[in-house]
Amino acid sequence: MSSTGALSSLGMGSGVLTSSVIDQLKTNDTNLIIAPIDKKISTNTQKQASMTQLGSLATSLTSSVSSLESSTLYQKRTVAGSNDNVSVTADPGVAIQDFTVSDVKMATASVLQSGSFSDSTNKIASDSGKLNFNVNGTDYTIAYDSSMSYDDLKTKINDVAGTNVKASILQTSDTGYSLIINSKNTGTAQQVTLTDLSGKLNSTLKSDSIMSGAFATTGTKFATGDGTLTLGAGANNYTFAYTKDTTLSNLVDMINKDPIAGANFTARAIKNDAGTYNLVLTAKGDAENKTLTLQDQASGGSASSLLTTTTATNGDMSSIQAASDASFKYNGITLTRASNSITDITAGLTINLLSNTTTSTANISITQDAQPIKDAMQSLVDSYNAVSKQLTTMTQADVANNIVGLFNGDSSINGIDRDIKNILTSSSSSGLSLTQYGININRDGTLSFDSKAFDTKMAESPDNMASYFSGKTTVGADGNTSTTDGVFNTLYTNLNNLTKSSGVLANLTTGLTTEATSLTNDKTKATASLNARYDTMTQQFIAYDAIISNLNNQFSSLSQQISMAVSGK
Repeated sequence: MSSTGALSSLGMGSGVLTSSVIDQLKTNDTNLIIAPIDKKISTNTQKQASMTQLGSLATSLTSSVSSLESSTLYQKRTVAGSNDNVSVTADPGVAIQDFTVSDVKMATASVLQSGSFSDSTNKIASDSGKLNFNVNGTDYTIAYDSSMSYDDLKTKINDVAGTNVKASILQTSDTGYSLIINSKNTGTAQQVTLTDLSGKLNSTLKSDSIMSGAFATTGTKFATGDGTLTLGAGANNYTFAYTKDTTLSNLVDMINKDPIAGANFTARAIKNDAGTYNLVLTAKGDAENKTLTLQDQASGGSASSLLTTTTATNGDMSSIQAASDASFKYNGITLTRASNSITDITAGLTINLLSNTTTSTANISITQDAQPIKDAMQSLVDSYNAVSKQLTTMTQADVANNIVGLFNGDSSINGIDRDIKNILTSSSSSGLSLTQYGININRDGTLSFDSKAFDTKMAESPDNMASYFSGKTTVGADGNTSTTDGVFNTLYTNLNNLTKSSGVLANLTTGLTTEATSLTNDKTKATASLNARYDTMTQQFIAYDAIISNLNNQFSSLSQQISMAVSGK
């Protein structure tokens, strides 16, 4: 513990052994020993701050380069040409292409409406029986009895077939209600039919139809020779040729797939209670409310009478919208699909049909989405310029203005900017360079980005741009793959080596941290040694002061004795 305060009155009048003398000596030693260490600590602190700033900026640059070296950036697409009738979406990576869509006829769902009834609690049948409910090729058998209401039937349909249809009761007038059955999907296969197998349903739930006799199986051949069947709906007739090998199932397909007959009839082979099958032809569209017939036109009657002896059913159930496939022209070629959302023409491409048209053509263009790439390029330029400015500050040597960067002469720091620039100014084996894509080096060493130059060069070949930027993987004839790195793959690897936990910046930072610890320890030791030295010196000065004081007292006494002796003489 220092006791320089005890020296405030020391001295023999000359002022030699005072606290100010020790303070001056200590200050001088502090300037010689402690101040240089403090200066090194201050420099180290500034260097660490500079490294932290550089690390942050380098990380931002690495992030910018990372987005440019990732292939996903070049998979993004822009769609142009959609209109009120057609819209198109493209998943990432879809082939760049142009096509037209015209003559749109949208797919429709099946909508059945029963005849009118006065209340949903009204009963649907006079006695017990079964009805067949069919949608999307699936038969559902629903048992009914005289106690079942329209509301009960609605619930039952939704219970057994709710994945394919929705049944509801709609008030159609002040006093009238109807059972409405909608297929949930579009397409010809979604046509809904409701057939009374027992004949006990009210007419409100019966459709106009004809039913043949019963056949053992759907594969039963119904003719002994060739002939022609005529399906009639009032004055309209539809003919179908058959042979001795035509089965009941074949006939169902012929009717349903015929463009005209299929729009007016739904043909089905329905299994009855006896386990056999009846051909049921249910009217829809223009065939409703017409006299329905099925006749054999072959001489001699080659078709079985089971087929042509039919039972007609007339009722109030109507098909207010028949299920139909969509049709449209794709590049002039007519295509049909069950849905208005078409995904199977090109993988990743969805064509949405929005409305019917015969006059409008959608000229669709799928192109490279350049904006995200340009945004990433500008981010690269901005991030690089920030790093370059920081590196200049850290390594500059402005002799005229006596400004020297903290890392001037540090080769590991000086080389960073040089390595980055070498990559940015390099050319590929095919002669491509970033300069061609709008990256320019200015006179002051900063970068700039010309988006128009980028657009022009990219338009020549988006694929070449993607390969040059992000690399390319090819598969050889032997099935082996080879990968070529792009310019940003190379730059990312270099920057990652710079910024990773074991990279150049991390090692420099670790060295500075170690140096800071060592300097702090040196200062602590030097300060302790200096304090100890001057504590000892203070104690010595106090002792010397006591000796001098004692001598002064002795001299004063002697002086008095001499004076008295002289006076006495």
